[in-house]
Amino acid sequence: MIEAPAIGSRFQRGGQRFARAFRLRRRADFLRVQGQGGRQHVRHFLVFVVRNPTSSNLSPPRLGVTVTRKVGIAVIRNRIKRWVREAFRRCRAAVPGGIDMVWVAKRNAAEADYASIARDMQRVCASLRPAAGAAT
Repeated sequence: MIEAPAIGSRFQRGGQRFARAFRLRRRADFLRVQGQGGRQHVRHFLVFVVRNPTSSNLSPPRLGVTVTRKVGIAVIRNRIKRWVREAFRRCRAAVPGGIDMVWVAKRNAAEADYASIARDMQRVCASLRPAAGAAT
């Protein structure tokens, strides 16, 4: 006999969510990161990274994802954004606090799969760790 899940167990809010505190939401934030941030090229994305001047090292790292219509139809664009957010959620602990990142999809991002996005995210997160340790 299959047991029913506990009430609220599947949709319980907790550490697995991609909460608002981890998202870049305002256009001004996206423009600030893209204008002032350091730039890294990975296979399917252009990644901008900058320290948030208004937050401390204790504030969570934040992520923004931009996928233009040049990449593909809405289904493909949304899938790419979901995969980037999931990869960030899984390696969020490796990113130092107070960091803002914007991932801009290149035209070939439609060819990417989750595994390649996750590898790129881990590579970017690993490159942030030594630089953050040397600065403090």
